[in-house]
Amino acid sequence: MKERKFIEESVKRLLITEYVRKEIDSAGFGGMDIRRTPFGTTITLYVNKPGLVIGRKGAKIQEITNTLDKVYGLESPQVEVKEVENADLNPNIVAKKIALSLEKGWSYRRAGNTALRRTMEQNAPGVLIRLAGKISGERSRSQKFINGSVKYAGEPARAGMKRGIAQAKLKLGIIGISVGILDPKYKLPDVIEKRVKPAQPVVQGKVEVLNGAQGERSQKNE
Repeated sequence: MKERKFIEESVKRLLITEYVRKEIDSAGFGGMDIRRTPFGTTITLYVNKPGLVIGRKGAKIQEITNTLDKVYGLESPQVEVKEVENADLNPNIVAKKIALSLEKGWSYRRAGNTALRRTMEQNAPGVLIRLAGKISGERSRSQKFINGSVKYAGEPARAGMKRGIAQAKLKLGIIGISVGILDPKYKLPDVIEKRVKPAQPVVQGKVEVLNGAQGERSQKNE
């Protein structure tokens, strides 16, 4: 019974995400959070252009709220819109930019390398971009663009890597785009901070001299 409820909730969350992504795609979908509160369900949308999501006099945001209530059955939905702090560090927005570049006729190498460079310029510790589909001919294949430190498994991959996806619709077919960015704020467990012990202050009337190699101290009277 619990397993069935868990699956139903996961499917509903996926459907809601796909609906919201489609509705606010032009505003730069950067992700969403769904939280249950005693007063209902709070949905936070992270976008690149909040004005396009809110709409004129709040018409667009009200339409989304009504659909979440009547179609998807969310209890008293309250939708909040927040602007993404840095679009080049948001994997969903980066993936969408790559998709738009491919649809404009850019080569896959130019689109991938440009996105990789712009993200690394924002001090991202690591970036992984993967394109899959008919990117350069009749045969489907995949191409990766990697720079920096990228985690594939374990807690660093789950908590440290932010991931996003997008699709580029071309004449030859659809190209899938996935982007993984290691969060600059995430502290890797294998990173050791070296702390230097501050030098001791000079004592009035005496000067302490440290002999570095042997760690011996000698005192000299002024």
